[in-house]
Amino acid sequence: MSNLRAQAAMEYLATYGWALLALFLVIAFLISSGAFSSSNFSVQECTFQPDLPCSSFILYKNSSSAKTTLQFNVANGLGFRVNISNVSYLTTDLGAEGRKIWAGSLPNQTDLPSGKRAQFAMDFTGPKQPYERDFKTIIVTLSYYNCRNLPCTGPYTTSGRISTMVEKGS
Repeated sequence: MSNLRAQAAMEYLATYGWALLALFLVIAFLISSGAFSSSNFSVQECTFQPDLPCSSFILYKNSSSAKTTLQFNVANGLGFRVNISNVSYLTTDLGAEGRKIWAGSLPNQTDLPSGKRAQFAMDFTGPKQPYERDFKTIIVTLSYYNCRNLPCTGPYTTSGRISTMVEKGS
C-alpha cells in the first residue's frame, strides 16, 4: 500500500513538474524578448502649454560618436510674436550620471511670429549614453519675451516634457 502512495506522489510530481517547467520556459522567453519592458507601456509625448504645441520630436543615439541628439519643433500659437531668449534641458542619466541641467543653443529663428515654428536641437555628450529603445524623459524650459506691444516684455518661462524612446541614429 505504501508503494502505491509513493508511486502516486512521484506521478503527481512528474506531471506537474513538466507543466511548471513549460510555464517557466514561457515566462523566461517573454522576459528575454522585452515584452515586459517599460518602453512598451509608456506613452511617447511632447507637451508644452496648449498655445505652444510640439508637433514632431525624436531622440536618437549616434552610433559613430558618444552623443545622443534631441530634435523637436514648437509652434507659436500664442496669438502674438515672441522672442525666444533661453532654452535649457533637465535630464537624468543622459550624457552624465544622475540629474543634470544642460544649457541649450537657441534655434535659428529666435524671433517667432504667431503661427510659425521653431526647430530645436540639442546634443547630449558624455560618458553616460542610453541604449537604443531606452525610454527617456527630458524637461525643456523655454524663456521668451512677449512682443505683442513694443518694447517686448518679459521674460516669461514655460516648461514642457518630452518622453520618448531612444532611436537608432546614423
